[in-house]
Amino acid sequence: MIRIVLYVVMVAALVAGAVWLANDPGGATLTWRGWRIDTSVAVLVVAVVVFMAMLGAAMKLFAWIRGSLRAYAAQQREKRMRKGLVMLGDGFAAVHAGHAASARRLARDAGSLLGDTPAVTVLRKQAAALDGDAVELKAAAETLLERPETEMAALRSLATRAQSDGDAIGAAGFARRALTRGDSAAWAVHLLLDHEIAAGRWADALQVVEGAAGRQVFTATDQERLRARLRIQLAQVQLADGQTIAAARSAQRAMEEGGGVLAVALYAKAMTAQGKGKKAAGEIERLWAKGPDPVLAAAYRALIPGETALDWARRAETLVQSNPDDPESRLALAEASLGAELWGRARNRLSGLTSELHTPSVRARAARLMAELENGERGDAEAVARWLREALKAGAVAAATVPPPSSAAALLA
Repeated sequence: MIRIVLYVVMVAALVAGAVWLANDPGGATLTWRGWRIDTSVAVLVVAVVVFMAMLGAAMKLFAWIRGSLRAYAAQQREKRMRKGLVMLGDGFAAVHAGHAASARRLARDAGSLLGDTPAVTVLRKQAAALDGDAVELKAAAETLLERPETEMAALRSLATRAQSDGDAIGAAGFARRALTRGDSAAWAVHLLLDHEIAAGRWADALQVVEGAAGRQVFTATDQERLRARLRIQLAQVQLADGQTIAAARSAQRAMEEGGGVLAVALYAKAMTAQGKGKKAAGEIERLWAKGPDPVLAAAYRALIPGETALDWARRAETLVQSNPDDPESRLALAEASLGAELWGRARNRLSGLTSELHTPSVRARAARLMAELENGERGDAEAVARWLREALKAGAVAAATVPPPSSAAALLA
């Protein structure tokens, strides 16, 4: 309704204007570069209206042409993008299939269509890694380093490449840079930890485990186990360097974190070196009650340097009294008794330890001690030979059941 009213008003205004111009046509004169045109106002108005209409039509035509060209360009770009994305997908499929040549060709073609986008750069990097092209891999990775979103992927590739080239220091450097980002990059934590362990830098390895990334990567149980083992290694180095106070502190912390026999033995050695061996005696006795071990016996004996064999035999009784029937307790007392030439007590403690009821390790050690007993007490060469053969036989079985030494990777397990 409103549109109809406006239309009627506009027509009425045009009619009124036309009537007014017809009744009072007036005159207009135009002069330009020697030309003169005389006309009425009505004709001039009509000419202006016609010119404006033609100008509007020309502008619409120009806008239509420009819009058509833009639409065509956009269509071509979309076509190129679709083609480039297909090539990009095919390139990643080629990487997955292990076709290095196809992956590199598709990466190049995708790059010509899509430009150096992060996805194309990642494809280039993976294709170069697959083909062993160190130069291309480095160039692609350095491009990815420029963007925070792709920096981690580049650092991992560079670290892996450095490892394959035998550049452990370079690989560790990339891992450290990855950890500065604050992300929980498990690969960087493991790589850097392996590097520090292999180099024997136990304090630095502890920093990796105890750092923010280490706390995110390892469970609480694994962290405690790793800390204990690393502190044991650190205490050994400190003790060897004469840093007895630091070694005792490291060993004590390892004990608190479940370091077990080795931690207690190192603590005893460090305290003994300071002349405070008696303070460690209680720790050894406490652990012996839970599980006797020859390492503990050796550490307990070392608490009092220079004591006589008879004094050690008496003190060994104190150590084993909390668990006297355990095979390790009997072996420890038998060995101490042999040193003091207490033949009867040694034979009594060794009785039955060479039977099949005990482990091969216990049987081998008991047989060896029996050989020493026969030699020391009676000088019976035939009995000594028999017991040594028994020790070798049991020792071979025991050696077959001993696990291989721990490596850096085993330390992380």
